Amino acid sequence: MNLSFRMVVLRCHRWAGLSVGLLMALIGLTGAAIVFRPQLEPVLNLDLLTVPACVARVPLDTLAANSTAVRPHATLDYVRLLAGDPGAARIPAAQVRFTDQTFVYLNPCTGVVLGVRARYGGVLGFIEQVHRFRFMPHGSLITGTGAIVFSIVLVVGGLFMWWPSRLRAWKHAVSFDGRLTGAARMLSLHKTVGLYASAIVLVSALTGLPQAFDWYAHAIYVLTGSREPVKEHKSAPFAGAKRLPMEASWQIAQALVPQPSEALLHFPRRARDPVEIYLIAHDAPHANARTMLFLDAYTGKPLEFTPYADSSLGNKVYFWALSWHTGRVGGLFGQLVLLVGALCLPVLAYTGISRYIRRKRKVSPRYGRLTVQVARKDVEAAGICTLTLVAPSGKPLPPFDAGAHIDVCLRNSLVRQYSLCNDPRETHRYVICVLRVPVSRGGSAAIHDDIEAGDFIEISEPRNHFVLERSAPRSLLLAGGIGITPIICMAERLASIGADFEMHYCNRSAERTAFIERIARSAYADRVSYHFSDGPAAQRLDLPTILDRQPPGTHLYVCGPDGFMDRAIDTAMQNGWPDGLVHREHFSASAYAPEAAAAFDVRIASTGKVYRVAETQSVVQALSESGVAIPTSCTQGVCGTCVTRVIEGEVDHRDLCLTTEERARNDRFTPCCSRARGALLVLDL
Repeated sequence: MNLSFRMVVLRCHRWAGLSVGLLMALIGLTGAAIVFRPQLEPVLNLDLLTVPACVARVPLDTLAANSTAVRPHATLDYVRLLAGDPGAARIPAAQVRFTDQTFVYLNPCTGVVLGVRARYGGVLGFIEQVHRFRFMPHGSLITGTGAIVFSIVLVVGGLFMWWPSRLRAWKHAVSFDGRLTGAARMLSLHKTVGLYASAIVLVSALTGLPQAFDWYAHAIYVLTGSREPVKEHKSAPFAGAKRLPMEASWQIAQALVPQPSEALLHFPRRARDPVEIYLIAHDAPHANARTMLFLDAYTGKPLEFTPYADSSLGNKVYFWALSWHTGRVGGLFGQLVLLVGALCLPVLAYTGISRYIRRKRKVSPRYGRLTVQVARKDVEAAGICTLTLVAPSGKPLPPFDAGAHIDVCLRNSLVRQYSLCNDPRETHRYVICVLRVPVSRGGSAAIHDDIEAGDFIEISEPRNHFVLERSAPRSLLLAGGIGITPIICMAERLASIGADFEMHYCNRSAERTAFIERIARSAYADRVSYHFSDGPAAQRLDLPTILDRQPPGTHLYVCGPDGFMDRAIDTAMQNGWPDGLVHREHFSASAYAPEAAAAFDVRIASTGKVYRVAETQSVVQALSESGVAIPTSCTQGVCGTCVTRVIEGEVDHRDLCLTTEERARNDRFTPCCSRARGALLVLDL
């Protein structure tokens, strides 16, 4: 498939969805509400639309006279009669319509006026008015144009992009993948609902167009080679002639079509107008299968009588389309099918528009950014400082959980990640603690040398890849050096909820140890053990003994230098600790040597475009060169900023932020460092 053409189709599909998607969602919702109007309205308006059953009925002329008495200055249009169900206790009321589209409802048995209501009166009438946009001038033009754009651009274009290019992809293409989450789940739902609803909504849209555009209705007759109905019949008044009573015309109609389920008789307005009658036979194939009858208004002579079965193909197509669009084909099953199709429209609008918004937010480097002020900068220990960050407005900051971190934007576009080390219950501030690292990429030096109290800096909202399991029966916290930053936050959280835990804090010396005084003042001080490299050998960290005495189910949390964490985790694994109970937080990936890399392809799911990732490139670099931006921060697979959904393909995970379970699901990866194990990855971008 030509990718340039596919891009054109995608853009048309997307912008058509954004422009008419909400319109079609509104049409779908209102359409769903009135699908069962024939059954619901007599229940909602029982005393207006139905009367007790009777045998004898008053003449139609009595109904017309009584209606005119209620509205003496209005012009009669037609009278509508419904047969109702045989043997029912109540029958439909007679309806007399005036040319201003106001209806007078009457008891056909007595002629008593039951009430007056406008064409779009009542709850369901109002919904139909909204559905057809009859509340504004040229409403049919809006709905008709929306239906055309929807049919051609959205449905046909959507099916074009959905069509699988490979035989083995069909199974994935026709089913919803419930394992996906977020944007990938939205895309799968959008495609699946669109596929199965496309036939229903396409037919619904196309069958509604004859009521919106005269040219479309005319085209039906042209394409079927049928003569378009022309009201050319005329009555022949003669000297002293008087029009026959409408009841006489009704009796003639019943003789030609016995026991019709519905009849509509137009009142002649001019001297030569005939009596125009539409009849629905009791055995008609659908609710709009009209038999046409024209009578001379003075003699009752039939000028034209065309049973529906004998009408032209164009006439049959036109009225079949009207019945389908209004849910009057196929009985209850047909209405349910139409209801499902109508409800799919808001689902498609929601999944399509929300995915577009998610995508726009995802590629924006400023999404989730906050401007904060440095309220304090303190020396915490030798080579360590803390920054207290607050909102300039004084409002609360976004909440966070123990183990969370933020991105901090520094000089020369540097972005670095630092764990929050204050109590999560504090909503008025964030506290980060930074160790000056002599050999670093510039982040710690920028914070120590450039930032002072009163400065304004930009940070991200908190994210958490080092989540504390608060329901664990017991927790073991191991901190090495500056790794105390997320660990102290966890300790304070566990202490506040009364959880069982112990903490071990390792460092070179007491002088280089952060938060000694804070821990000493805490309620959990007796649960903390210090292990200093320059101290007595007896107080050194004895990992095997500490790990061995923990009860089953204990969760282990480790943060610090890579060597410290590797030793702790290796010892835990050797002692039989389940992988799911071991948690670690990395500050960098410097200890990990790059693995051998092979080139592979990446396909963007939203466009279908394929990009080549060379052996020496990351996915982020390859896409960036082609104008596809993925927000990044650490570029080492540590922070999780760039985590992206994977729709298809096997991932070669090289990050340090995803858990074992997340990697096993194979539905997300870090494009800054991870790669493909096979030839292709399909990404939710």
